[in-house]
Amino acid sequence: MTKFQYMENISISLSESGQDRSVSEIRVDGVIDTLTAGELEEVIDSLLKRGRYRIVFDLAGVDYISSAGWGIFISHIKEVRGRGGDIMLANMIPNVREIYQLLEFDNVLQAFDTVDDARARFDTTPAESGLKKKDRQVTHLTVIDEVSGGNGSRGSTATLVDEPLVERVSDDPTTRVLLAVRSDPFASISELKREVNRRPGTPILGWWRIFGILRSQGLLSRRARFQFVRRLR
Repeated sequence: MTKFQYMENISISLSESGQDRSVSEIRVDGVIDTLTAGELEEVIDSLLKRGRYRIVFDLAGVDYISSAGWGIFISHIKEVRGRGGDIMLANMIPNVREIYQLLEFDNVLQAFDTVDDARARFDTTPAESGLKKKDRQVTHLTVIDEVSGGNGSRGSTATLVDEPLVERVSDDPTTRVLLAVRSDPFASISELKREVNRRPGTPILGWWRIFGILRSQGLLSRRARFQFVRRLR
């Protein structure tokens, strides 16, 4: 086992022993936020450079994961699955799992109760196992291509929140996302993505771009989206 102690609020241990040596197990303790996410990324990058694409994260000791931390997991999915591997999460405490589900990362990353369950999954499913059955589409992973999605979405906010939405085709990303939300406030981000990109001739919006727009509008949770639609009526 290799242990990396970067700073006081995070400790990362890498293990490649055990029955299945093709699986790399990363144990993280502490907080994964803007300050520590880069350290975690260094460990992941070192694995990928060695051709290690079957990765399990043991998050039993993680008290909090910020959006920057979640971004580290998401940003490597395309490369890892393209090489026939996957990233599995295990042992999340209730508070962390709640955020994981609230932000709908369960559509992208698969989580298990134990590390052994996550390891076993590599032997029973293809690389796309992290996706829910209803979302098994290659285009789902455009999240990787648009990690900068938050930049363009901030600032194009309030006009549609304060005024009734108009049924019209628009190239404005925020308008398109809010129209999709009005159509079905309980839809997941993946389902909103399909609705947003349904009309031909409009620029394709990726998962991460839609996530950024929802975050800037305060509409990440289904409850918030439902309340938003109720205010429009």
